[in-house]
Amino acid sequence: MAANPPDFPLSGDSKARFAEKPSKKSSGDELARRLAFLQLGPDDAERLRQLGPLTEPQIDEFVDGFYGHLFQFAETARHLRDPDLVKNLKESQKAHFRSLLRAQWDENFLHQRRRVGWAHAEAGVEPEHFLGSYNLYSQFFFRRLMSDDDLPERSHLEGLLSLLKAVFLDVGLTLDAYFAESTSQLQRALEMLWEANLELRQFAQLASHDLKTPLATVANLCDEAVDEFGEQMPEEARQLIESAAKQAFRLSRLIDELLASALMPESTEANEVVASDEVIHEAIGRLQPVFARCGIEVEVAPDLPKVWGNRVRLREAFYNLLSNAAKFIDSRPGRIEISYTIGDNCCTFCVADNGPGIPTEELERIFAPFRRLSTRSERPGTGLGLYFTRNLIERQGGRVWAESEPGKGSRFYVKLKQRPEPPRR
Repeated sequence: MAANPPDFPLSGDSKARFAEKPSKKSSGDELARRLAFLQLGPDDAERLRQLGPLTEPQIDEFVDGFYGHLFQFAETARHLRDPDLVKNLKESQKAHFRSLLRAQWDENFLHQRRRVGWAHAEAGVEPEHFLGSYNLYSQFFFRRLMSDDDLPERSHLEGLLSLLKAVFLDVGLTLDAYFAESTSQLQRALEMLWEANLELRQFAQLASHDLKTPLATVANLCDEAVDEFGEQMPEEARQLIESAAKQAFRLSRLIDELLASALMPESTEANEVVASDEVIHEAIGRLQPVFARCGIEVEVAPDLPKVWGNRVRLREAFYNLLSNAAKFIDSRPGRIEISYTIGDNCCTFCVADNGPGIPTEELERIFAPFRRLSTRSERPGTGLGLYFTRNLIERQGGRVWAESEPGKGSRFYVKLKQRPEPPRR
């Protein structure tokens, strides 16, 4: 998909950054070194220029066929949804095509090839896809050159060799810039992640304190009410107040567990043998008021197995899955079934519901952060629940995925180890 970057759907800041991006090396020295290494010289330039008149009559047909090829693959077609963008890209492709045969290997050529690499990295086009354009270039040139009966066989061979060297020059310059930009993006992302992590930890500590203080106050007030007026209260009222106090203390312990788990470095996560029935029933218990209000029945398979993982993280993962199911179930009565299968040191849990289902094309995207189905945007939520679930499970060496189809409910699978892998020697 090689094309000049201004035609890509880039932000203004990105375009400005491409235009101003300095070269780490002297452009003249860098280009001279590459030309010498590929043995590209004046004779090659002349042969390439001779190809121009041979290919010009078919360039429109070639470019139309080239983009028709790209539209056949979802990975490349997703970049080509805007008709105006495609029109601009086709013109850029023709310009790139002609410049390859112009063989003007100067600093402007070097900069343009680097811009192509930067643009594809910024647009998220994988190298295998935009490098495929050079494959189609080569096929077109080879066929066109070999079909010219006016040229002797020796000229055919020399022309093909010159073309190959020019293609390798293009590929080298483009990939060099592509990986430089990708590395820069990764560095920026890591810096942002580090800063966000630090801020998140500070927020978690402050939030836990602010949450626990009123909970402790509620628990103490409940205890005082029972101590002072317990004998005057009806038995049911006293039991309700005592239950409220217990729930406040339980929530306080839950906050402590979540904070400790959130602040624990990933490399030191305390995995252990976990009774899955305990963590799943704890998650169900927290959601029981929601299930009762929404008329949802939850059926759990008996004899749930033990698995290897972090108890707190597993509980939160199942809580997120159950909460997500409850949020979207629109059938009455609603139903959630939790089952499992065992095999090869792994246990695969299935959380199935009788909700509206999920379109097939959305199944993988639902685990992306802030991703919410367009048909359910009116439902409450942040779009982070399933993202956190995948993160929680994968950090323990597990896997989570979904299967569904509209009108037939959804099934979320969680695959976990039953015991740790033996150390490798």
